[in-house]
Amino acid sequence: MGILLGDGPFATPLFDRRGQIPPFRMMSLHRKSSQGETGVPVEQGAMERYLPARGFERKAFLGLWALVLLLKAMAISHYRVDSDETQHAHVVWGWTQGQLQYRDFFDNHMPLFHMACAPFFPLLGEHGYIMTQLRIGMIPLFFLCLWGVFALTETLYSRRIAPWACLAAAALPQFFYTSTEFRPDILWAALWLLSLLVAIRGKFTVKRAFGLGLMVGLVGVVSIKTVALVAALATATTFAMALAWLYGERPGCVAMAARLGAIVAGAIIPPALTVLYFARQGAFWIMYYCMIIHNVIPGLKRWGHFSAHLWFFPLSLVVLGAYGWLIFRQTEDKKIAIRRAIVLLTPWFYLCLLLSYFPDITRQDDLPYIPLAPLSLAPLLMLAASGRWPRKLWTYGLPAICLVELICVWNLNPLRTNRTRGTVRSIDDALLLTRPDQCAMDAKGDYVFRQRPDYWVIETLTKTRIRRGSIQDDIPKKLQDTGTPVCNLFATHILPQASLFILLNYMPIDRDALDLGVAGKELGAPSADGTFGFDVAIPASYALVSESGATTGTLDGAPYLAPVRLAAGHHLFHRASGTGRAAICLDRAVAVGFHPLFDASEKFISAERRSRQE
Repeated sequence: MGILLGDGPFATPLFDRRGQIPPFRMMSLHRKSSQGETGVPVEQGAMERYLPARGFERKAFLGLWALVLLLKAMAISHYRVDSDETQHAHVVWGWTQGQLQYRDFFDNHMPLFHMACAPFFPLLGEHGYIMTQLRIGMIPLFFLCLWGVFALTETLYSRRIAPWACLAAAALPQFFYTSTEFRPDILWAALWLLSLLVAIRGKFTVKRAFGLGLMVGLVGVVSIKTVALVAALATATTFAMALAWLYGERPGCVAMAARLGAIVAGAIIPPALTVLYFARQGAFWIMYYCMIIHNVIPGLKRWGHFSAHLWFFPLSLVVLGAYGWLIFRQTEDKKIAIRRAIVLLTPWFYLCLLLSYFPDITRQDDLPYIPLAPLSLAPLLMLAASGRWPRKLWTYGLPAICLVELICVWNLNPLRTNRTRGTVRSIDDALLLTRPDQCAMDAKGDYVFRQRPDYWVIETLTKTRIRRGSIQDDIPKKLQDTGTPVCNLFATHILPQASLFILLNYMPIDRDALDLGVAGKELGAPSADGTFGFDVAIPASYALVSESGATTGTLDGAPYLAPVRLAAGHHLFHRASGTGRAAICLDRAVAVGFHPLFDASEKFISAERRSRQE
């Protein structure tokens, strides 16, 4: 008698019993493996449906899940805020202000995530803790990804190992932390996993193929990188069908063509509707530029440079082809083998495509395949299960593996320390020091709730285009023209002209948010008669301050009694009281109790000048 790995029509022989105790005790579709006295199956409860076997294993599982949730809560409020998160939050805020993505503000991501978040964003209010609240909104998507892993594992293999595959995915450090962040990629991953589930959970009819196409189209409206996922899926499907052909499973060409046509027809609809919407708003060409042209730069990083990384994908065809052969050897029902091979090979073909041909690989690119890593180990687990390993190894081994993962989660980032404070303070300061109709300059929308004076976000692609001359570096002029009162001091890092201008005309005022500067500058050394000569580049209302004592004197020949608006140009100030270094500082900052950080300002300026000389 054989032991089955799986339930219902997806059950397949794992290994012969031969008198041995199997390492996997299968969980039945019913509450008990046997029927009741009446012979009627007992309905399965939720505990039996989603949890491992009773006893130590279930207790360990629940304890580990409690630890996952505790660490997740700590990560939401303590894990450092990535600049991409505030960028996406700023894009969502732009939608709430009646602006149109791409046309009214720059963004080089697909729009579905931002459009979906926009209706809920105004409910949260304007404050520094906005990123924590937005991260909380990512929790349902986190669990949707895990449910996808559970359902795929249950469908392809066994309800017995599905809970552990789900927990192991949740505890993977890279998935754990990246899925905590507010970014479209978690929605991207969730929709992709659901797409795979649509493809395999039931007979693959033309109707199901059309549904798969619609799901893939939605995935594409979340991220342009779906192109790599589709290429990986196509490669895995080709391998699976080739192996099925070798094993005598030969679907008709007409049926395959009909299903392929349905997939393509469904996949076209969501992107076509999205493009049509922006075209009707007169924003087709700017959307095309932001999404396609801006993101493709020949010679960027690894593009155009021959290296060993180009061989990753070709070599993967051999290695993963052998892995697909193992899947077919282990699976008696070749129709199930096709589904297993497609789902298990697609993530790794995708990874190899990234490693081979993408110029810039980021953490978030891993989200669609990382949760499937535990499921991908199922064929190896089956090999191990075919030996004489004791059952206790599985009862205690699986919890131990998940515990090790959670230890890695804890050790990789100092969750005891609240690393969101700087972001919270910067956003609060920007809100305090600016009016809603004023601009705040940052790299990519760091201050979330204020319009930026420059259209372009300052990241790798934009900096490369500025250096190559295809985008003009006119940030200093835009800061002057808009009278921007608040600026991120490092927003234009490695753009020498803009960086030095910002450091010379903005000063840090808050030691808890050193990246934020307000319009102002140190006046330098006075002349022999005690007169300071200085130039103003940012027209604004300024207060004159000294390191200590109240500052009075004569400004441009008139008594200085209170903050005054200074136009761009040269000014003279003769100090009558106050000691130490003198500076002009945005009057609103002084009025709420801030004071220029002279030492920090000098340090930043000196560092920038040294970097330019090097």
